[in-house]
Amino acid sequence: MDVIKQLPPEKGVMGPPMMDVSGIKRKFLDIPYGSESPNQKLDIYLPDEGEGPFPTIIWAHGGAFLGGDKRDMQSIYVIDGIRRGYAVVSAEYRFSGEAKFPAAVFDFKLALRFLRANAAKWFLDGDRFFTGGDSAGAYLAAFCASTQDDPAFEGAHTGYAEYSSSVRGAIGLFGCYDLHLQSQFSAAHPMASTGQPVMFVDKFVGAETLNNPNVLYFSNPSNFVTRNCPPMFIQCGDKDQVVPYEGSIQLAERINAVCGEGRAELTIFHDALHGDPQYETPENIDRIFAFIEKNK
Repeated sequence: MDVIKQLPPEKGVMGPPMMDVSGIKRKFLDIPYGSESPNQKLDIYLPDEGEGPFPTIIWAHGGAFLGGDKRDMQSIYVIDGIRRGYAVVSAEYRFSGEAKFPAAVFDFKLALRFLRANAAKWFLDGDRFFTGGDSAGAYLAAFCASTQDDPAFEGAHTGYAEYSSSVRGAIGLFGCYDLHLQSQFSAAHPMASTGQPVMFVDKFVGAETLNNPNVLYFSNPSNFVTRNCPPMFIQCGDKDQVVPYEGSIQLAERINAVCGEGRAELTIFHDALHGDPQYETPENIDRIFAFIEKNK
């Protein structure tokens, strides 16, 4: 998108490059949606013109639940929405170094309720919310969608309990969903730079998970899919070196088994790595928005 530029990385900083959002005319940055953490903030981007209310995409970035930033380039998959008549929100959440599962899930649902409560203020259409994310962010989007209307996973005590966190649809790109499968994958695929596995799931749930699969039952969105699950758009790559793509297949199959064939749309990219360029081609961005258009 021509209004989005990539900022050069700061010296010594690892991770995805940041977006230069100065070219976006209408934006509201660093809005606090909660009071428990400085990470409970979000950015709102609107189309250049119109008073809405705009259908809204709420995005969660990846980063192994350990890091990332709401303003890094991981929003590139949906930021073009502001040229297509959508509001786009990028929401930050607490990382595993600060709070364990289900804190990040509660944060993301709180952000959804906060946005719905304040929809008129920012020209959002509270009846047409979509959520999405990549990698760890895809997990949050999928978990929030699969536990839609389930009070056990709402975290209503965090605020705006009178508002719903429901969405019209969810988008998950190269996500990790089955966290036990993820632990097995991480143990078998150590980082090339260190030769050591990165057991980020352990940090996320606060327990050793590889030999304790039962610990992870309540963290698996597939276990809580009901007929209320909204449509889900799932994409993965069969050469993903960070997350097991089989988890995407399992989630899609479970949704379709419970809700009927077609409720989940699954695309497997051949030879695609984690965050592969195939995900951000113009053709694939069009596929993402075709899914949203169909369900809005």
